[in-house]
Amino acid sequence: MKICVQTGDVVDELGVEKGYALFKKAGFGGIDWNLDHTWKPGDVRKGIYGGNCIFEKPLDEVVEYYKEELETIKKNGLTISQAHALFPCWVREYPEFIDYAVEAYKRNIEFCDYIGCPRLVIHGVSYSLADEVNTPADIYALNEKLYTSLIPTLLECKVTVCLENLFVTYNGVNYQGCCSDALKAAEFIDMLNEKAGREVFGLCLDTGHANILHHDLRVVIQQYGKRIKCLHIHDNNGAKDQHRAPITGTIDWNHFCAALREIGYKGDLSFETYAQTCAASKFDESMVYPWLKLICETGKVFRKKITG
Repeated sequence: MKICVQTGDVVDELGVEKGYALFKKAGFGGIDWNLDHTWKPGDVRKGIYGGNCIFEKPLDEVVEYYKEELETIKKNGLTISQAHALFPCWVREYPEFIDYAVEAYKRNIEFCDYIGCPRLVIHGVSYSLADEVNTPADIYALNEKLYTSLIPTLLECKVTVCLENLFVTYNGVNYQGCCSDALKAAEFIDMLNEKAGREVFGLCLDTGHANILHHDLRVVIQQYGKRIKCLHIHDNNGAKDQHRAPITGTIDWNHFCAALREIGYKGDLSFETYAQTCAASKFDESMVYPWLKLICETGKVFRKKITG
């Protein structure tokens, strides 16, 4: 069980050499690679996407594009535990975008297989009260189309696509998004794996998303069960998705650790605490390392509580 951290925004702000060296120095054993940073969600939502993403290119060009960064990751002895795929996958005003996204995800999966990254997190489509056109059934159909379209590629690769428990904010109130209803998510993931004929889908549990929906982590972790293949660990105040370091918000981390222990979780512990390190960097770059070190040490305590 490695202690891992998401690469954004440390690598984005400090650069490849300095960023990965800091991860190593802080004691992390692996990373959650932010491959989603190759397109900007703001542009996509404006209908600007074609010709702007490396994952439109053949696999050899993708490999060449990431060659230097990949070498730096390996030089620092870091495992690529998981990666975060491009998002969003669908834009209400540009419904044809989902077909473009599917093709990018296929290349994303092939790249993960090439570099030995076993898990890729792909956000699904969430129903919003702001949508006056699509029904919940329409949104379900979009998610079924999205993920089943990836099955042929997944069957040729050693990669598990992990759906994530999401939320939607409408008029200042947070509502359940794709996969945040644990029992329905479990049914959906099981259905996808049955269609695939083997287990190629799982869940990435995002602790912060669960907290702003006021979910008891001990309950939902039991409901998701062994479908949980990876984690986005971070804290918040129970109202906003803040991506703080653990124990700086309102999450009951004893419930979190106990529940993972109860379901026999064997994956890595990956922290999505980029807002904490970004704030530290903006204050003074020298503060990034102490926060990374503290987050890593917190992970070691979590690991001890989970594994005994």
